[in-house]
Amino acid sequence: MITAGEVLKNKRESLGKSLDTISSDTKIQKRFLEYIEKDQYEKFDSDVFASGFIKIYSKYLGLDVEKILAIYRRGNLQNKPSKEKKGKSFSSFKPKVTPQIFAIVTLSIFLLSIVGYIGYQIYKFQTPPQLTVVQPTDEYQSDSDTVLVKGNTESSATISINGLPVETDSLGYFEKEISLNEGLNTISITSKKDSNNKLETNRTLKVFFTPKEEIPEEEAVRENKIVLKILQSSSWIKLDIDGENKIAQILEPNTQKEFTFKDTLTLVTGRVQSTQLEIDGKKIDIKSSQNSGVGQITCKITSEELKCE
Repeated sequence: MITAGEVLKNKRESLGKSLDTISSDTKIQKRFLEYIEKDQYEKFDSDVFASGFIKIYSKYLGLDVEKILAIYRRGNLQNKPSKEKKGKSFSSFKPKVTPQIFAIVTLSIFLLSIVGYIGYQIYKFQTPPQLTVVQPTDEYQSDSDTVLVKGNTESSATISINGLPVETDSLGYFEKEISLNEGLNTISITSKKDSNNKLETNRTLKVFFTPKEEIPEEEAVRENKIVLKILQSSSWIKLDIDGENKIAQILEPNTQKEFTFKDTLTLVTGRVQSTQLEIDGKKIDIKSSQNSGVGQITCKITSEELKCE
């Protein structure tokens, strides 16, 4: 079926006129003339504009205006009904909200809220209380003879640990120090609802107590201070401390040597009169042979006591 756009385009081409010329003569923008020749009437704002431009275009080309408009309407009506239906079903529909409808919706929401709240309270009443144990964990290993049990439950619930009641704060938090026996200990925590003592939640924990091994402190080893002095004359000296030789030589006058010993010391001197021995600040007499003047002494620490001979 021939369309209005085809008729107008064929007539324009037969007259040898360009769209630019016709746009200048009729004052119709070129793009609108192109829409008409391509039958793209949906690009117009309304049918009034489209039919008005077709009327001017037809008259300019010397065609029967009413005939062209009739062709346009016949071809355009095939698509128009479906578009109008869609427009009415989606875009043109505007629900009307009356005060009565608003009141009904508000009341319905309010009633649903009340029903939901009541249902939630009934659910809470019929379910055991929540119970969370923060510490200790199950199968906890402890080297102390006590353990701190901490957790929380519902604020309206009561807590007992190993059958003994435990206080909770306003938020349901609780803590209690429990004494442990060596080995395996079982800690039973129970939360009950005050309003329904049949509803309770239980947690059972195992705690192992292993005492620390006491390591005996090592006794401090006493070290005794030795001061060896050579006075007015030089002397040959041999000094052994704790089985180790420290001196075996002649020492000059005014010589002083200092050592420490733990168990034993043995001193041999060629001149007793010129040799002075001090142990922890105490002068020790050195016995000598009357004939040779050589002296020897051995000192030992026994039971924190110094014995010299």
